[in-house]
Amino acid sequence: MAIFTFEPAMAIAQHCVRRRFRYATCKTCAGECPAQVFSPVEGGMNVDASMCIQCGNCLFVCPAEAISGPSPATRYYSGDTLVGPFSHQAPTVNELLLWHREYGIRFVALTLEQNEPWLLAIARLNLVLKEYGEPVWGIKPPAVVAVNLARRSLFHVPREHVNSAAVRPGIRRVRQLFQEQSEIALSIDPSRCVMCSACWRACPEKCLRFDAGEVILDAAACTGCGGCAAVCLHQAVKIEKRRGLSAIKRLSASERTCRSCHRVFWALAPDALHCSLCKHHLHGMRA
Repeated sequence: MAIFTFEPAMAIAQHCVRRRFRYATCKTCAGECPAQVFSPVEGGMNVDASMCIQCGNCLFVCPAEAISGPSPATRYYSGDTLVGPFSHQAPTVNELLLWHREYGIRFVALTLEQNEPWLLAIARLNLVLKEYGEPVWGIKPPAVVAVNLARRSLFHVPREHVNSAAVRPGIRRVRQLFQEQSEIALSIDPSRCVMCSACWRACPEKCLRFDAGEVILDAAACTGCGGCAAVCLHQAVKIEKRRGLSAIKRLSASERTCRSCHRVFWALAPDALHCSLCKHHLHGMRA
């Protein structure tokens, strides 16, 4: 007899950075998944949905938000405290950051002996919160609930003032809620950049853009997908995972006339004499 399941099929959309760009190196989902569902391949990511344990952690780390199928875990909270029952698989730091900012959670009520994965997750979260200048989370002992031993009451043990919810996953949401902080350091090497526009055309978050004679680098919105570096043929773009206060960098570009072909071009290097095409040929070849 066939067994039917109503679990949605796991899939990775075409806007996955590995599918969009041949030289993309992102493998965040594979590094986070405890069940080894994801395996990087050239031009994409293989998915073995049969291995999925539906923890939903991949949803909170994918920089392109390209994963569908799993649902974020339902958590229980009372006031400013997360309470049990807790999932066996601990949440990601990004999920806990959303609970921190959206629900004002500051404590977790759990036993130290039975929830080691959660303790590690809270420790990682508190390291990030300290760097952000936010209040850290504490641990509370679970509340003792009196149980009515009447026969009919044993079928349902109510928990007053306990609510359930699931936060909407996504790195973009984390970046919106913590705009004063950045997780990524963006930089462009002016001596390598030829102003081809590939990087800012590839960036879905508009972290890199060209406006009014300036190349603008806004790391606060960067999800760290690496698409900008993957499309840069001259290896001028560099992204590093580094937390810090968000700041917008502005690189001045100048409009110049190529000495070889006499066409106008933009350059970040103040001493650029030839356009990106002519400087790779013998002087005067394209004149």
